[in-house]
Amino acid sequence: MKILADENVAKGVVRWLRDQGHDVLHAVEVQRGADDESWAHRADLEDRLLITCDKDFGELVFRHDLAKYGVLLLRLPDCRTPPVRAKLEEIWSIVEANIPGHFIVATVSKVRVRKLSDN
Repeated sequence: MKILADENVAKGVVRWLRDQGHDVLHAVEVQRGADDESWAHRADLEDRLLITCDKDFGELVFRHDLAKYGVLLLRLPDCRTPPVRAKLEEIWSIVEANIPGHFIVATVSKVRVRKLSDN
């Protein structure tokens, strides 16, 4: 799977995703400090799942029609590598089953999947 990991995704998570065979572009390695809108556009252009811990992406997706390929928003109290990796291991089959075209929110206790508009 092609993934764009936002700056707030820990390097250890990016390394783990790459070890799983995914093509991961990490914002920190490419253009640190670029705005969220730029990352959303790039994810769409390259058909990449955008993984983030930033709630602002919800507005970009639903109000500004960006990141339409798919977003995984991790709403966890701790976004360091161990808890994120554990959550990803737990929910990865759900993520794979709902890409492309979905906005996925993962919390400590649940996963919500919302279909993005086809427009």
